[in-house]
Amino acid sequence: MAEGSDSLIVPGLRLDKGEGLAEALRCLREFSPRVFLVQGGDAEDLSWFHETLEDQAGHPILFCSPLERGAGQEIDGLTPLPDAWALGLLGEDACHEAGHRTAAEAATAQVRWILGPSLDLHSMEAGDTRSPIVGNRSFGGHPEKITACAGAWAAGVTEAGGIPCGMHFPGHGASSQDTFFESAICFEEDIETHLAPFRDLMDVLPSMMVGHVAYPLMDPEGRPASRSPIFLNMLREDWGYKGLILTDSLKKAGFGEPREEMAVEAVRAGVDLLLDPPDPVATALSLRFAQENGELEEGRVSSASKRLDRIFSLAEADTSIPRPLVLGGGAKSLLKPLPGGSGGRSHPRPLLALGLAATRDAVNCLEDFGVPVVGPECPPPEDFPGTLLILLGAVPGKGQPDIPESWLDAIHTHHPILYVAGSPDAGERVPASSRGWSLPGLSPTLLGLILAGAEEEAEA
Repeated sequence: MAEGSDSLIVPGLRLDKGEGLAEALRCLREFSPRVFLVQGGDAEDLSWFHETLEDQAGHPILFCSPLERGAGQEIDGLTPLPDAWALGLLGEDACHEAGHRTAAEAATAQVRWILGPSLDLHSMEAGDTRSPIVGNRSFGGHPEKITACAGAWAAGVTEAGGIPCGMHFPGHGASSQDTFFESAICFEEDIETHLAPFRDLMDVLPSMMVGHVAYPLMDPEGRPASRSPIFLNMLREDWGYKGLILTDSLKKAGFGEPREEMAVEAVRAGVDLLLDPPDPVATALSLRFAQENGELEEGRVSSASKRLDRIFSLAEADTSIPRPLVLGGGAKSLLKPLPGGSGGRSHPRPLLALGLAATRDAVNCLEDFGVPVVGPECPPPEDFPGTLLILLGAVPGKGQPDIPESWLDAIHTHHPILYVAGSPDAGERVPASSRGWSLPGLSPTLLGLILAGAEEEAEA
């Protein structure tokens, strides 16, 4: 009886941080997970890893991974793609192409379940609440835009044989807190604009991730949606959603404490899978005990397991060969002048990058082009560069970092040409007199286009 609840746990393995085979085997030894969240490693590593785990488990294993910015976001050697906001500006065809390429490449690493697209809204209207962790992860500031572009991205994933997952129901864009390290609360009375993309796309999304966002005006007990019967019943009963529901990472503080007790509460409320608990074995044992003592009904576990079976059946679909990308045609149109104006007709090469929100793939891209990246703890160099790139997106657990005062003073003094890459409104956070361009996102694909374009201009 207890074995059924084992499959509701999704251990997280970060191969780039040394969490790999040993942790996976510990989980398989103590309980029977069927799904693993994987991050890091290359396609060959992950293929071998998948084969090894299936051999040890004696049953099929499914890999999932957060790949909003392409398979290269997490898998070394594969293609990193533009952030959702940039794709939204490039159009629905680009979104479909990106989704297809993401799933087709991920399949070469045995990753079939794609945690994306984000359906969160990022409003650019003055006075509206802005989430510190959505920003460039959103396809737009209006629900119609998100529905069209996220729907095209999800269709591309499905066409390539992947399994998309809409995130983060009921919408993270209306909360000004970061669930990585605190509770996230939204006090908006009318949340229709946030709900609309989830409802409109539920028929093309076989899985949905529920976030740790609390809406106390809808759930007076203040529970995050990931533990709220009110929100989970909205999905299941009011909307008739038939797909699988999984939580956002349980490692995030917004889920609540104690984790194991809250995990049982989430499944009882209607969640099917618990993603990335801090201690998967302890969480599995808690679910077993709750099931054995009647705190967790057998029917609840059975229905969750059947939905997981459906996800496994989708993973049997044929996969596509990655197609050539043609995103670059309008990519230069994404560069917008800063408040002080552009840097001129040419796009000079950045000589230094200030990494306030530097992702691993973005840093690798810049290093490949010979652009050194320094962190905010480094003082501005005395020989200040004439062209500076600032990576200014969201940092998990830290929100949107500010440009250090010492760097702002140096920018005021030396007047470099700036590139500001990050959230859609990142260009508003540099001095008003700054000249240069802003770029929506931290994608190595777009950074590479700028850098390659600068080299071509220099050679012409």
